[in-house]
Amino acid sequence: MPTPLLTTLIQTRVVPVLRYTDADQALYAADIAIRAGFEAIELTWTIPDVLNVLQTLREQHGSAVLLGVGTLMDAAQADAVLKAGADFLVSPGLATDMIPPTHEAGKLCLVGAFTPSEVMAATRAKADVVKIFPADTGGPAHLAALRAVFPHAVFCPTGGISASNMHDYLRAGANFVGIGSSLYDKKAFAARDTDSLLAAVRQTRETAHGRA
Repeated sequence: MPTPLLTTLIQTRVVPVLRYTDADQALYAADIAIRAGFEAIELTWTIPDVLNVLQTLREQHGSAVLLGVGTLMDAAQADAVLKAGADFLVSPGLATDMIPPTHEAGKLCLVGAFTPSEVMAATRAKADVVKIFPADTGGPAHLAALRAVFPHAVFCPTGGISASNMHDYLRAGANFVGIGSSLYDKKAFAARDTDSLLAAVRQTRETAHGRA
């Protein structure tokens, strides 16, 4: 049975993946996503001062939002992120050494895979979610082929997912998807047009849940 954390993550349908070169931009993007109703967001390790960004969001929102950190490569990074209060950890590849400490902390580990052999390795290592990355390399057909062979795996494709194609991946067998920079209109983001951004991001969330 899925844990409550995993159930919540699956029910989000879409997780915004925030990758910025500036901490203030990351906080602004997170604020937009949370105000638009997203129940989980992923920060990337590449954000400057990402641990402080994570802690700031935790102080602001408590346990109301699941906070994850991605682009993690090893157990040392995982340990730092867990100490900072992350709910879920994400790796672009088979960083299976992250899984034991994450589970010991009662949190979720999303491990990257692309081939059937990598999916097997991830599931055997007890990854909570298999992150299919980069998703757009194989497209929905690749995901559907993996789903046929691994009916019980929890899949989250990321990389090239957008509001216009997310349902293709969900229909192909994704339990939920990660959407990166395409979630935000670049001109509106640069202008800090909050009302416009909120409307568009909220529309994406509603569409993912079949409410628009």
